Amino acid sequence: MLYLIPSPLSQKTPKQPVLEADLPLVRQCNTWLVENAKPARAALGQFNMPVAIRDLQILEIAQLTPQQRQNIVQRCKAGEPIAVMSDAGCPGVADPGAEIVALAHRLQCPVHPLVGPSSILLALMGSGLNGQNFRFYGYPPLDPAQRDTWIKQTERESKVQQCTQIVIETPFRNEKLIEALLKQLSDSTLLCIGWDLTGDEQQIHTKTVAQWKKSVPTPGKLPCLFLWLSA
Repeated sequence: MLYLIPSPLSQKTPKQPVLEADLPLVRQCNTWLVENAKPARAALGQFNMPVAIRDLQILEIAQLTPQQRQNIVQRCKAGEPIAVMSDAGCPGVADPGAEIVALAHRLQCPVHPLVGPSSILLALMGSGLNGQNFRFYGYPPLDPAQRDTWIKQTERESKVQQCTQIVIETPFRNEKLIEALLKQLSDSTLLCIGWDLTGDEQQIHTKTVAQWKKSVPTPGKLPCLFLWLSA
């Protein structure tokens, strides 16, 4: 079985990311396919593994050749429990892991996703915006001019389709994106900003852009989600 295992969202104050009932499934896995080894070891510390973390086989997905990936999934198909985990949240959702899952399906290896925190869904749940029609874009364009044009385009689409638009941004670009959103979005558009989800500094607030302009948020270098819905 290939187990898809969530990891803590908050790096400052990590919390147990899977259900207590699922811990026996997690603890049986000795081979871990991960995004990066260092945060994976930190996440494994939340699971109270029955063997020392140094004795686990922790392999970074990006470093594996196609043949190595196939060999590992074949082992899994033969009965060895193997885990997939990304740096934060749910593997394969705005994070690496989907390529391993796709390979498992091609090789007819059973896949078992475990319940755990997804920053995208938590932010949408806490936003009060339309949860029946939404779109996640990943990261916005890097180029400022392209980003500004893109923001206006997504706002138009949101108004026509009544679709909640969702993006994530790297912590060191939070301030620039907030500045761009407040400049490019209409004053009446609802904007939700959430950061450090599940952590001790968690904040989720939805206001009109006009209201945000009176009190600009300062999430600092914490991971952020941004959602908007045009009225």
